Amino acid sequence: MRTRTPLTFPVAGILTVLFMALVAIPGASAQRSSSGPVAVVDLAGVMSGLAERADAEAQLRAKEEQYLTEVQQKEADVRALEAAFAGLSDPAERIAAEERLDAATVQFMAWNELWKRQMDLEQALLLEKLYKDVMAAIAEMAQADGIDLVLIHDGLSDIQAEFSPNAPPLATQIRNQIAVRRVAYAAPQIDRTHDVIIRMNNAYGATDR
Repeated sequence: MRTRTPLTFPVAGILTVLFMALVAIPGASAQRSSSGPVAVVDLAGVMSGLAERADAEAQLRAKEEQYLTEVQQKEADVRALEAAFAGLSDPAERIAAEERLDAATVQFMAWNELWKRQMDLEQALLLEKLYKDVMAAIAEMAQADGIDLVLIHDGLSDIQAEFSPNAPPLATQIRNQIAVRRVAYAAPQIDRTHDVIIRMNNAYGATDR
């Protein structure tokens, strides 16, 4: 008959540790899979409160004022050519003047279109950069504060329809507004819009411009 070897203290201790580890594994897994705090951010509210956007829009307005000044000058030049053409009676001179007028008109239209495209491009690049900066700031805030999920929330709950001849049909307006809503309710204490604005303005103020 074989006799069972009694467990020594070291062996019993090792088995106890292994048993405790096995028991703790499900709890650790559950802890890792649980979600942390949730926050919401009003994206439009953040962008409207950024000093970076205010400065960039001021620069764009300065360019628009320059554009309007140049438009007035070029329009005056075209009107002068039109007046000169109207005052001519000699056929040969009228043909030459008409050619100059046509060339100036085409150049003005091309310049005007180029300006509009350039302004549209700069505005688009500004919005794209601001969006990327906001997303980066939100990610930094979430990582610093242990937030697992940040939702974009417009802060609106009501549906607003515009009654005007040029507006889309009322049903279309309401349908479009419902389609873009993603957050049904957000408690005020999880709204981090103001925190993101402060974070980004502080970072922007610390940069050399």
